[in-house]
Amino acid sequence: MANVLAEQWVYPPNWDGNSPAKGGWRKVTKRFTCISDGTVETDVIKIDISELRTINGVAPTRTAVEYVKFNRQVFAADSTIKLEWDRAPASTICVIASDEGELNFTETGGLPDPSAAGDRTGDILLSSVGVTSGDAYDITICLKLKDS
Repeated sequence: MANVLAEQWVYPPNWDGNSPAKGGWRKVTKRFTCISDGTVETDVIKIDISELRTINGVAPTRTAVEYVKFNRQVFAADSTIKLEWDRAPASTICVIASDEGELNFTETGGLPDPSAAGDRTGDILLSSVGVTSGDAYDITICLKLKDS
């Protein structure tokens, strides 16, 4: 058996992953789900920012998190899910240890990627700890895209 994973672009709606010929977006929102077979995920790329385009039509070098909404089911009390930027060293966005919630950074302009441009990829990574068969998560993340 293997983890059952699904991903969906909420915004741009139903995006197929191909970069537009011109322009791009100010923000993107992606939802990812998993029903685990007990296999942990370690530094799995959930959003590859090189595939995205800013309104200027270039790949973003940095992002800022506007919000993270999450729902975990069945997870043991000591299990966690960590979201982080792929930097050297990795920079933590959040550690999800409760069953349901939302982290909202919109009032402060977003939680900015603290690393300098050119420092690894800046992709959004997910790692899980302490998962068992049947554990499930549903996470939605909204990012502002920056090209400088």
